[in-house]
Amino acid sequence: KEYSSMPPKPKSGDAQNIHLHGANQLLDDDQIMKPNMSPIHFCFIVHGHNGRPTDLSYLHHTIKAKATESGIFRAKSSGSCVVGRKSENSVTQNERKVRRRKRDRFFSRKKNNESDLHHDKHVGSDNDQLKGTLVVHNSVCNEGKTHDGIIKGGERLTNEMLEVIRSEVKQQEQQPKQKEVIHQEHNAEQGHIDVTVSLVGNSLGGLYGRYGVAQLAEVLGNPTQISDETNETRYYYLLDGFIRIHLNVFCSTASPMLGCANHTYIPIPRTAEIGVAQVLGETGSDLFRVNDLVQTMATSHRFLKPLASFRKRIAYANAFGTDFPVPTATAAFLDSKSDSPHYFDEDFEENEDDEIAGEIKRKMERQSKEKGCPASERGLIAAILYTPRLQLEENIRAKTKGDVLTAMSSSLDSLGWKKVFIDIRKEIPAAVSLPTMFKSDGTKCPIRQLKSSSHVVRSCDLDRAVSTSSSYRLGLPLGHNAICAFSRGTVSTAVNSGGRPVMDSLAIDLTNNISLWHET
Repeated sequence: KEYSSMPPKPKSGDAQNIHLHGANQLLDDDQIMKPNMSPIHFCFIVHGHNGRPTDLSYLHHTIKAKATESGIFRAKSSGSCVVGRKSENSVTQNERKVRRRKRDRFFSRKKNNESDLHHDKHVGSDNDQLKGTLVVHNSVCNEGKTHDGIIKGGERLTNEMLEVIRSEVKQQEQQPKQKEVIHQEHNAEQGHIDVTVSLVGNSLGGLYGRYGVAQLAEVLGNPTQISDETNETRYYYLLDGFIRIHLNVFCSTASPMLGCANHTYIPIPRTAEIGVAQVLGETGSDLFRVNDLVQTMATSHRFLKPLASFRKRIAYANAFGTDFPVPTATAAFLDSKSDSPHYFDEDFEENEDDEIAGEIKRKMERQSKEKGCPASERGLIAAILYTPRLQLEENIRAKTKGDVLTAMSSSLDSLGWKKVFIDIRKEIPAAVSLPTMFKSDGTKCPIRQLKSSSHVVRSCDLDRAVSTSSSYRLGLPLGHNAICAFSRGTVSTAVNSGGRPVMDSLAIDLTNNISLWHET
């Protein structure tokens, strides 16, 4: 089966597609974004195959908690989020009092520590320090519908994101305090409201997210370009004539970015892959590349441009043979023939000549030291590497060279990513320590060997280093659910609790990156 063309652009009158009101327009110089505006930041969490929105409830609550602790945002669940409603219904009056006391103590400490506030651009009251509202939403649209293909799942996700954005904007308009702010903005900017979109896609949810964002960009039309007071160029998509949507952070966790063909835990013949694909329905045909959808998503301008429009891109992958459904190579889009450069964390300098980028990196490092990294403290991060960003045109030209997987890998790498490799082996309950005589020499860790020889490594070398299953512990490859602290019932919550430090670190990284949208 050939998947030679993509679906046509949605028509405004089609009930099955997204109906938009208003169109993009170019703003005059006196209508550019004001730096003191308080936007609404959305973080959408997308579950995977046969998943439920509550499966990723730990990440949902952790993002809100870390955002609140930081004092950067007013954090909340969306009004339609089942995870948020379930949480609020389970909170007793005493628990609410405890939360209020903790919040009051936190802001009291913030007031008494004025020196820390001087790191920020705006100094004033705690409300002045807030950078808008962070709305967390676990997607529900694909629950029970993950067998009908990436296209339908991505389109449903687009619809849901737009519904949530419209609903939350309308809710803020109806709040008395917000009305005054919005009326002021109406006078200054003809009522435009700034919204940022960040997305975390787990497993199949990462592919839903990539397709959904491309669909979002397509139905909203070409982005509008503006310049802020620092003369930095920004792009946004206009919804309903007054909601300016900015793409902020895209993150995937154990997502098959290259599909599953040639990326099964144990290599199987192509005929067997096709058989598995048929069992999994249209989604299986997509994942095992019976059609060319996944290839198109990794090499086509239609999908690469929206993904490149995100301010940051992050990919989490299980290393050392701990993920059965999504091995390291496809989760981190590595390839045995690709020479795409990957830089170790401390050696990477993005846009070295850009003073703003340098200052932001220093601020990120400062925030990381202050908040810590729970996953690193537990020894769960094997390595963090970065790929440099190339011009999108170079991406498109690169796809025509080499074989299909190499082109897909190189094309995605060229967008510029932060790749976090997780070593979850010691947190897998079924793992058993090997006798001393069978243990590998810990000083000869493949990643450490690569790092000791060069500050930059190729994709093919990294692929060999992180895909090995050799270990000091022998266990089942149960990392796929552990990395996201998958929670569905008492047993799964306990079994996958070892991944909570990973989600803690991801939540900290997300809130930091989302907050820095104002400064880029």
